[in-house]
Amino acid sequence: MASENLFIQTPVAVSHDSNESFEVIHDLYFNKLFLIARGYISSKQDAEEIVQDVFVKLWKKQEENHSIDNLTGYLFRMTRNACLDFLRSKKNVLAIETNLEQRQNLLNFHALSNESASSIIEDELHKQVDKAIDQLPKKCRQVFVKSRKEGLKHKEIAKDLNISTKTVENHISKAVRLLKTQLREHFTFE
Repeated sequence: MASENLFIQTPVAVSHDSNESFEVIHDLYFNKLFLIARGYISSKQDAEEIVQDVFVKLWKKQEENHSIDNLTGYLFRMTRNACLDFLRSKKNVLAIETNLEQRQNLLNFHALSNESASSIIEDELHKQVDKAIDQLPKKCRQVFVKSRKEGLKHKEIAKDLNISTKTVENHISKAVRLLKTQLREHFTFE
């Protein structure tokens, strides 16, 4: 399978009847978004809170039945903007403080404000996710792609592939589990 940006081009209908897909999104993206936030925010707790806020906003979109055309980009932008907001709120303190950690936050603020630097980080994350998806077993990848890229429901996938809905669920669970493993090999999480 050619490497495709499955999450970039995937319209995701964030809807109330899809608590399971919200959990899958959370499972797939939390660590990546935390890694991005942690790269710019010195405090692990602050970075975690920022990412949690991003998912709260995504959940609110779910409650409002909004459709998101570019989930990965949307989540990365929300995380980036939340980090910028956090760093802006700390900017006055950063100018006064001489603490090394505070200086690092200021440098990170300037790096995060740089669109091309953020774009490079985002592109690298996309490549890692795509590579991990390409390494899924054929049937598992096929089900996962139909679910995430094509936006098909479990019943539709089952009918299309002539398998049971339970088998579809098992393939998606397996894909999520394998993707987590693959992505952990490429990223360091605390």
